Amino acid sequence: MTLLGVSDPAPCVSFNASGTSPFVLVSEHAGNLVPEHLENLGLSDADLNDHIGWDLHIRDVGERLSTLLDAPYLCQAYSRLVIDCNRPPGAEQSILAVSDKRRIPGNEGLSAAAIKARQDEIFHPFHGAVAALLGERAARGQRSILITLHSFTPAMKSGGDDRPWQITFQYGRNPDLSKQLIALMAADPDITVGDNVPYPVHDDTHYGIPVHGEMRGLPHTMIELRQDGIDSEAGKACWAHKIADVLGEVLNKI
Repeated sequence: MTLLGVSDPAPCVSFNASGTSPFVLVSEHAGNLVPEHLENLGLSDADLNDHIGWDLHIRDVGERLSTLLDAPYLCQAYSRLVIDCNRPPGAEQSILAVSDKRRIPGNEGLSAAAIKARQDEIFHPFHGAVAALLGERAARGQRSILITLHSFTPAMKSGGDDRPWQITFQYGRNPDLSKQLIALMAADPDITVGDNVPYPVHDDTHYGIPVHGEMRGLPHTMIELRQDGIDSEAGKACWAHKIADVLGEVLNKI
């Protein structure tokens, strides 16, 4: 079974791939495309443009940050509703039939072949590109520090706790880099910083950090920005500069 047609783009978008910075930026939820033959998964354009479809505005922030740091930035082009590239293949949240109280008709009753096609043509090529970049850098003795970039909605329709943070840093087994960045960002009294919220990193719920960061022994953190803080050009530029500043401060301490 073939998923992607001739008019469907590749799953990985590379920005500034030859950047000289030690920082390597990755966004698993940067796009909201759907392969043409999946017919928007039965959803409206408004649904796909909402937070259930992707991490709003994060690609714009990531490209700005990439330019400021001269860092490579790899983005996943397809909607997380086609397959979530920050969930292990086969995990409960990998391909959702319901997301934040909304049915995803195109994900209901999928065959094993349909699931495998999404893994083989989107998930594995994207993470293969990340692994290849990190491997190439290691082979030439170039240091890599993994930074995954995400955004989160201020409120879920399905309820849950309030989300007061403007930025959060998340981690799993190794909190070292995240804790340093939390302390630096929290030094600004006007910023509300989250510590390992709203989604702590675990092997069964995350993929990028455990596989490309922890398993490779690279310094790493997962950064999440609240979407209402980066929904303007000024907000995107502001947060890109704030993140670049704190990353610059920790660079010689890692």
